[in-house]
Amino acid sequence: MLLAGLRRIASISLALLGATVAVSALLGLAAGAGIEYAISVGLYVLGALLLSGCFLFGVRGPMRGVSKTGETAPLFGSSRIRRATLDERSEATQTAVLLFVAGILAIVLGSLLDPRHRTF
Repeated sequence: MLLAGLRRIASISLALLGATVAVSALLGLAAGAGIEYAISVGLYVLGALLLSGCFLFGVRGPMRGVSKTGETAPLFGSSRIRRATLDERSEATQTAVLLFVAGILAIVLGSLLDPRHRTF
């Protein structure tokens, strides 16, 4: 089960990375910028978005909204409020950590490819 989960995370990460590189390269060519610089900026943007997602998952409080049908709903506008289960809070923390690590890796990869600021 763990291996299947790691395989899914790897495939999603590679697809997201590939799409970011492709779109960044195309936008860089259209703007007349260097391809390495365009890809590095795209990776910086991806890292910033992933870190923003980390923040959003990390600041969720312990309360969850419940709709009239008993399903989980947004806290504002819900008919009732309940405490999040331990599994829900653990999942939110794990997702925040995963997004943090992925965001930092995207920024580091972008800095390695940035032709204007050589790392080594």
